[in-house]
Amino acid sequence: MTISTATITPSPTTNLSSAEISKALDARDNTFTFYYFKLHTHGATTRALLAYAEADWTEIHPSDWLNVEKPLLKFGTLPVLYEHSRDGKVVVEHAEAMGLEIRLARKFGLLGANTFEETQILGFFSSTRAVMHRHEDAYFARGQHRIEDRDGFFNGTLAQWIRTHEAELTKNGSNGHYVGDSVTLADIKTAVALDSLLNEQYQFKQFEAIRQLINAEATPNLWKVRETVRAKKSYAAWLASDKYKELSAETTTFFDWEYGTKDQE
Repeated sequence: MTISTATITPSPTTNLSSAEISKALDARDNTFTFYYFKLHTHGATTRALLAYAEADWTEIHPSDWLNVEKPLLKFGTLPVLYEHSRDGKVVVEHAEAMGLEIRLARKFGLLGANTFEETQILGFFSSTRAVMHRHEDAYFARGQHRIEDRDGFFNGTLAQWIRTHEAELTKNGSNGHYVGDSVTLADIKTAVALDSLLNEQYQFKQFEAIRQLINAEATPNLWKVRETVRAKKSYAAWLASDKYKELSAETTTFFDWEYGTKDQE
């Protein structure tokens, strides 16, 4: 993986048919350019998938987001993932976090062995995405509503997610996987979510009590999912990398300045 600051983003291919582009996307040796801010947040799962699959990828960051780069994107949002054919003749732009996460999971064989397993995996994946969005909503609440929203998240959304996922993981044999006996998108999404919930990617001030709800003793099945994903050498190397640590520091600084306790005082 290499890192740079974007001044010019890749240009998607427009002169080929959908069938020709699809054929290029099916190649096993494609490379990727991930375009996002120097934050974990909505880029964390995409990076995790790329790292887990040992993909050949480059990361670029905006240099003048609001004035220059935002108007050039289809939806005006990040993250965006560019997929390149090895010969450089085809470049495809994948937009929106959920869409590109599912694209990578399909590319890397992380959606199960059949249609039924894929449906299950995407259900667990969607459930975890929903709880993480609620996590952010609770943190971004202002003033007196912040404590109320935080406690509502702890006692409602998060507690229900823990109960449901612990039970479903038990049904699958408590083997560290949601479906079958191999790592899937659902497992990776939960591993990334736990890193965030436990304040290990960045610090959400006044949310430290989550560690009493999620730990090896209280949530053994969720914990095993996380440890199973982390056992992959390429993923462990990503977590230990200087870039990952830089993203953690940048994300902590961003939330502390913009939304954290300094903003509440």
